[in-house]
Amino acid sequence: MLQIAPDAEIEQDTEEDLGDELYCVACGYAVTRRLWRMSRGDDHEHVFSNPAGMVFRIVCFKEAPGVANGGAASDEFSWFKGYTWQVSACSGCGEHLALQFSCADDVFFGLIKPKLTTKKPN
Repeated sequence: MLQIAPDAEIEQDTEEDLGDELYCVACGYAVTRRLWRMSRGDDHEHVFSNPAGMVFRIVCFKEAPGVANGGAASDEFSWFKGYTWQVSACSGCGEHLALQFSCADDVFFGLIKPKLTTKKPN
């Protein structure tokens, strides 16, 4: 049975909170800012599954300086038509945190929502 991890706390954010940082749940490394939220396909949040049946709840951001890309770009099974994708990991701990999507000069990040938190590390 497929399961989706519970939503991260960012779902309860309000417009007043824009600009605050989002952190990696695993290590607390700063990943992005809510100010960099964006939409793709008329939505900021999407739920997709990969060919292995793993379900991902992602949120789209135009910038995510706290992630590093690994591996070659692929156009197979892309969730966004015309875009290639690369696995991206937390720069702090290496946890799989996102996919980077690219099409010509258009680049954005699909961050895995349950792997983000608004809680600043101690």
